[in-house]
Amino acid sequence: MTTPLQNLQNSLDPLRRRYDSLSNSERLVVNGVGVLVLLVLLFLLLILPAQRAVDKAEMTLMGKQNLLSWMKDNEQVARMAAKGGGGRSQSDQPLQSIVTSTAPALGINVKRIEPESDEKLRVWLEKVSFDKTMRWLHQIETRYGVRIANVSIDAERDQGLVTAKLVLQK
Repeated sequence: MTTPLQNLQNSLDPLRRRYDSLSNSERLVVNGVGVLVLLVLLFLLLILPAQRAVDKAEMTLMGKQNLLSWMKDNEQVARMAAKGGGGRSQSDQPLQSIVTSTAPALGINVKRIEPESDEKLRVWLEKVSFDKTMRWLHQIETRYGVRIANVSIDAERDQGLVTAKLVLQK
């Protein structure tokens, strides 16, 4: 029984005999072609995939550097948004005017308004919908730049209704 190594040797024997029968100049050409084939295989199997991996890594690095640069450029915007300051538009309207014009439009009955200073206003709401109150507060914050300095909300007996005492600030 023959082994795989013997089979390989038997297959290569005719090639070895043919190589031995070549002249020196022909052997030189065959050796040169063999080295060339070996170099091409080395390039295709090792160098080309490595170069592609390096190119891909460089592209990934450039993308991450661009992202980092964009993040640094927009850091202040993100910090403002995180603090709740992003997207607010300031209004020249007096705070009392903003409250009296926006609350009834959402069906909120303002019981009492008391100025605390030029920039602060106390507002009392009685038996109003909690959902409508939250919508109204969000609206005056985002559209008019009004901030809630202090809030006290108590639930009423009727479900979904609240009594609220607010200090609003511009």
